Amino acid sequence: MNIKQRNIVTSILLTIVTCGIYGIYWIVMLVKDAVSVKDANDSAVLEIVLSLFLGPVGLFLTEKKFAEGCAEKGIEHKDNSIIYLIIGFLGLGIVSLCMIQNDLNKIAEATPAE
Repeated sequence: MNIKQRNIVTSILLTIVTCGIYGIYWIVMLVKDAVSVKDANDSAVLEIVLSLFLGPVGLFLTEKKFAEGCAEKGIEHKDNSIIYLIIGFLGLGIVSLCMIQNDLNKIAEATPAE
């Protein structure tokens, strides 16, 4: 589990400035980091593809794996998968990305670098 901290405001601004291109990169890296909490060898291809084409569903599955991984490792984390699903279907997927990134940043701060 090697999670990289990302500045949320910078990620949002880069997504806007690059007309969404950075957003695609951000989603891919965010999903990989979140899924790696449960299984470092999981390539997260299914979650990445779903996140890019069916955003709310992909982030729902990503959060499920992330929450399971946190529970297995004894990391305190509340499963927000239903919230991400609702937010995504309301057209506010960027909010879900920010929330997941915030959770990943907290874990990155708490765990020493490998």
